[in-house]
Amino acid sequence: MQAKEQQFKELFLSEYGRMYKAAYILLGDEDEAKDVVQDIFAKLWAGTAPIKEESQRTFLLTCVRNRCLNIIAQRQTHQESIKFLTPEAVDCEAYDEIIVDAVNRYVDERLTPQTSRIIKMHYNENQSYKEISHSLGISLSAVNKHIVQGLRKLRSTFKNREV
Repeated sequence: MQAKEQQFKELFLSEYGRMYKAAYILLGDEDEAKDVVQDIFAKLWAGTAPIKEESQRTFLLTCVRNRCLNIIAQRQTHQESIKFLTPEAVDCEAYDEIIVDAVNRYVDERLTPQTSRIIKMHYNENQSYKEISHSLGISLSAVNKHIVQGLRKLRSTFKNREV
């Protein structure tokens, strides 16, 4: 076994348990905790996360904490977006109405007032970028920026929704 492999194996054996416990405490899920630790070690092995020997324990636990916090934030975003889509036994027309209502509510409540206004002008009132630009006294690129940002937020919120 090469020196690098031996060092990696020793690091894995000495720190895995501590890292797993920290991840489990933060996430409350065994499989997710194992995945977090495995992902961190995979990045270490691939060399994408360099580590100094004198601070390796602190570094590894910081990696665990940061990855777990990202997962928790993703969970919260997912839970918030579910509030907009409450599944009910509905026919296709009602389903479409629920989706449209959820998107409209999101645009009203979660986007900035200016982005919300521009999205509505473009999609609800069928105004062109040029018409919006002229009406609001802003540049075409500003209109484009608001629409792109608004659509990006909508997509990330609703992309994995099942109603």
